Amino acid sequence: MIAQIQHQLASLAQQSTRPQIVLLPELTVPTGFLPSLRVIAAQMNAVIIAGMDFNIASRKAKIARNRAAVVIPNAWGTDKVSSRATVRYVGKTYAAWREKEHLKAHGYTFQSIPEVWVFNAGSLGKFAVAVCYDFLDLERVAMYRLGIQHLFILAYNTDLPTFDHAAEALSRMIFCNVVVCNTGSHGGSLAVSPYSGVGKRVIYRHIGSPLSTGQTVALPVADLILAQTNSWPSGRDREFKSLPPGAEIVHQLTPHTTDI
Repeated sequence: MIAQIQHQLASLAQQSTRPQIVLLPELTVPTGFLPSLRVIAAQMNAVIIAGMDFNIASRKAKIARNRAAVVIPNAWGTDKVSSRATVRYVGKTYAAWREKEHLKAHGYTFQSIPEVWVFNAGSLGKFAVAVCYDFLDLERVAMYRLGIQHLFILAYNTDLPTFDHAAEALSRMIFCNVVVCNTGSHGGSLAVSPYSGVGKRVIYRHIGSPLSTGQTVALPVADLILAQTNSWPSGRDREFKSLPPGAEIVHQLTPHTTDI
């Protein structure tokens, strides 16, 4: 797994236009590899959002957590060279039943982390991260609605059609770009945006397994914000769908917002 991660990150780093945010699927990064990942993020000057292996919260009590690491270079978003990278964690709130059974078979129980984070990436917009099953949490959807430009899902998911349909629906309900980064063992990675044109709506889709693949995609930000704030220029064809119901009274996210 580490060899695949290193290979894909090296390929991305060699592109003429390097990605600014890199996603790695749920449960794919060994905890011992995190220091190396911080070095790589600094060298690429890219935020790396990585699904980490289970974190043992208590060996005595046999409690495990599922978390994503958001690795942020100190000079990210500038022309400077980063010298270090810091880490923020986004925890998983709800475990899938197979996940609970897997942990139970090894004598562990799942520890829920009831947190919702929003990261402010400046000109790249605000983004949120959800770990697999949390993608289907309706309360989380309501909190995100019109408060973010990107929703990144780190997944280890076998039910690909469900996540495909959910991504399409939630891109309209939250009104943002939705990117599902699923493990190559199952395929099913997807990037969608609430464009009006059906042919433009699906930005990327990966189907097939087992395949180790990396893909760079471009997501709308400035135009999406115009559509979200109902500020689309007059005389210009509207590229996005209509805002979701209740958009004029939507609750804007404010707590636990981290600027990066």
